[in-house]
Amino acid sequence: MSGNELPDDIEELKKRVIELHYKVIDQQGQLDDKASQITHLQDMVNLLQRKNYAPQSEIVSSDQLGIFNEVEEIAGLPTIDNEDDLEDEKDPKKPKKKKRARLPEHLPRKEIIIDLDEKDKVCIHDGARLEKIGEEISEKLEIIPAEVFVEKTIRYKYACPCCDEGMKTAPVPVSLLPKTMAAASLVAYIIISKFMDGLPLYRQETIFARIGAILTRQSMARWLIEVSQKLMPLYNLLQDELLARDYLNMDETTVQVLKEDGKKATSKSYMWVRYAAGTNPIVLYDYSPSRAGLVPIELLEGFKGYLQVDGYDGYSQVCKKNNLIRLGCMDHARRKFKEAFSTSGGKDIGKRGLVFFKALYKIEEKIEKMTSAEKKKVRQEQSKPILEEMKKWVDDKRSKVTPKSVGGKAVNYFYNEYPYLIGYLEDGRLNISNCGVENKIRPFAIGRKNWLFSTSVEGAQASAMFYSLIETAKANDLEPFD
Repeated sequence: MSGNELPDDIEELKKRVIELHYKVIDQQGQLDDKASQITHLQDMVNLLQRKNYAPQSEIVSSDQLGIFNEVEEIAGLPTIDNEDDLEDEKDPKKPKKKKRARLPEHLPRKEIIIDLDEKDKVCIHDGARLEKIGEEISEKLEIIPAEVFVEKTIRYKYACPCCDEGMKTAPVPVSLLPKTMAAASLVAYIIISKFMDGLPLYRQETIFARIGAILTRQSMARWLIEVSQKLMPLYNLLQDELLARDYLNMDETTVQVLKEDGKKATSKSYMWVRYAAGTNPIVLYDYSPSRAGLVPIELLEGFKGYLQVDGYDGYSQVCKKNNLIRLGCMDHARRKFKEAFSTSGGKDIGKRGLVFFKALYKIEEKIEKMTSAEKKKVRQEQSKPILEEMKKWVDDKRSKVTPKSVGGKAVNYFYNEYPYLIGYLEDGRLNISNCGVENKIRPFAIGRKNWLFSTSVEGAQASAMFYSLIETAKANDLEPFD
């Protein structure tokens, strides 16, 4: 616009200046919004890259957190005495070379004696006969590949020589799978190989063929489904015992089922996991096509007490219906702040939040071997003030962060979950996090990477059965194959 195009009227000129001023403000606001979006998207890209390529560790090194001057802010926290306490877990140092562990004592020993020839048992200096003064012993671990053999059952038949009515045959032995060639030991081997060792049936088919046993994956799949149905009474007994407890952990993970009525082959279904820790722990897997809140209502029918879960809203219905005391997972909250710390926009929030969590987890380390009553006392005296201080800090930060930013998500997760996160303070038996059940899900997640999907609903249900029994056995220090 040239000077000649400007109006001569002063009021009109003022009006145009004001319009341009507000236009500049509006455009600057749009630029700020776009810059914020770009920062947020960059943070999300960095976060996804870290999740996909960085080591999956909960540890944040002291180099990452740094030693920063916030002592004045947290001087009121009873467990933080000086700046040294602000350090997070140390970076793992290179471990010292350890001596090779002795091979397990319970394994049978096959001795191989190596002796000198008779002509060598003579002293080279004076010709005297050498005397045995000791032994040099070394051990190596040997293995014999799986031995497959055919169990041939011969039942004798008897008849009366005087008539045709007296014929008798020895009874048929009880069989796990009648009218099949599968012995119980073979089925157990297939189950352990798939659900404990992560070997899909198509790989087992190849392995068996290599040692001369022709077993199709279709036959093995049918055997597993049939055996899982026979084990249902045992599962029901475990479930009755689990629901009689007063403290459960629960979580869910995805599973793909190819042939499922009303669903595409690529859609997600779910494995729900219930875990009762303590004496005689129990782990139960359950398949469901849905993640809706009606599933935990069905799975927890009759249960009363504490239910520890993550922040998924699907557990709200069952907690309300059964009048359960819901507990949160501090690990989940901590991960949110760790994610924020790894981004440029949320670094300060993440760093500050991790300091609080460090103090809380140090207390848990200290009280690990205490009685329940002692744990509760320490938590009330030391952990509770830290959580209250963190809540005040979060309340202040909520109005200063963008809700959809990584830092905003961390702050809001803690704010929304706070009533459940502090629940563990009330009973020394309770855990600070839901990591117990997450650890029970991990074997399933590892197996899923190998076998990828279940072909049918029946197959998914069979998987749930076998993971339940195997993980329960492992939790009780039992060998699943036995």
